[in-house]
Amino acid sequence: MINTNSNSDGHKNTRNPGATPQKLMLALTPVLIIASGILAFILSGWNASRIEPLRQWAAERDGKELYTEIIHEGPISPGQLLQQPEELVSLVDPFPQVIAAFLMQGSEIVASYSRLPGFELHTGQLPHETGAAVLNEQFSLYRRFFGPGATSENGRRRAHDGNGGGSGRGPRWMRSDGESNDQSTALSSGQMPRMSIMFVFRNSDRQLIMPLVYQTWLWPAVWLALTLLWGLVLMFQRRTARLMTEIQKESHLATIGQMSARLAHEIRNPLGAIRGMAQILQKKLNDENQLAMARTIEQETFRLDSLTGGILDFSRPPVINPARIDINLVVNETLKLFQQQNPEVKFDLRLPEGPVLCIGDENAVKQVFLNLLKNAADATEAENLPISVEIVQPGQNVSIKVTNPGEPMSEKRLEEIFEPFVSSKAHGYGLGLPISRKLANSMGGSLCLVNSADRSIVAEFSLPQVNKV
Repeated sequence: MINTNSNSDGHKNTRNPGATPQKLMLALTPVLIIASGILAFILSGWNASRIEPLRQWAAERDGKELYTEIIHEGPISPGQLLQQPEELVSLVDPFPQVIAAFLMQGSEIVASYSRLPGFELHTGQLPHETGAAVLNEQFSLYRRFFGPGATSENGRRRAHDGNGGGSGRGPRWMRSDGESNDQSTALSSGQMPRMSIMFVFRNSDRQLIMPLVYQTWLWPAVWLALTLLWGLVLMFQRRTARLMTEIQKESHLATIGQMSARLAHEIRNPLGAIRGMAQILQKKLNDENQLAMARTIEQETFRLDSLTGGILDFSRPPVINPARIDINLVVNETLKLFQQQNPEVKFDLRLPEGPVLCIGDENAVKQVFLNLLKNAADATEAENLPISVEIVQPGQNVSIKVTNPGEPMSEKRLEEIFEPFVSSKAHGYGLGLPISRKLANSMGGSLCLVNSADRSIVAEFSLPQVNKV
């Protein structure tokens, strides 16, 4: 069934000057995409890692500013606030950005203020030293230690960062001559918990961190966009290369067709004279050896005439008259005609019941199908195996599948078999399949060869189906 001669090797070694750069580009594309993707996600991760430090810095800055405005520049000094904790409400209320405030002695809340009913603050969120903490996307907290006492909650001695001096007894403005000996002893021993004030306030404008947020998503998005663009460019480049290959192939076949047609005409002119002379010699010669030679000359002229006819059929555009045909009926008629000429050939038929309508030229369909049957019969002649013929209706087409056992071939070889003058048969010219594909394409169909799973080769001849056109 498959003609696999090496007659087409003459143009196999033709090199495309742009093939090497294209192959290099295709080989480097995955590497470049992966490398750029890694770089994009590294940059995205770095930007994401900078968001929390920036929020922390903004919380520290805003917290210090609030502490300065409320405590240092406010109407109530820290000493008065220690003596009158209830003044915390009037001290904080003029600052709308503060949603809650707490005055604490150690871990005990002395006074509190909140603009939000039910606001709760977990002790695990409190900084153990003077500083800020980001609570969530909306709020931050700033805690400042001050006043008497020199120990933190973990019992370590603190450096005083409040107003005034002292070494554990508190600022001078809090000392009195009547201070109890117990308090003095507690202060000097570092056992009295320190006072701290906390402000919970709204975070700074998100515009501060939005550039980093945008860049966190920007780099992967840019990488994805460039990858898609790159993919589109490669897809169009491959399509362009495929179209260029098809154009070159069509041009090559057209050139072969023109040259072959001219050659066929030049051969046919003297061929008739040679045949006529051989027929005259057969009438005049009496010697059997000479008669046999004359008959051989005549037979070879018929073979050359068949070859030139095939060349002319391939070179000229086919004349197609598309119409609605019953492919089931055409296949059965062609099988009867073929069996009359080849009664020894056996068939394994899987045909649908009833008519199967498609668009095509009846004579052209018979010619294509007959050629496929001849190739299959030649391929199975030695083993005398049956030829499988099946009609299927996949999608919008009707397909005739002719299957015969044979060695699988590469995809490249299965396509080269449709080039003219590629034949493995001793008596073949390699024009049957190229002419058959040309006829199939002219009817809006297709003809291809595929390797099947059971180590056989399938010729699939497809035509558009009527009710799905």
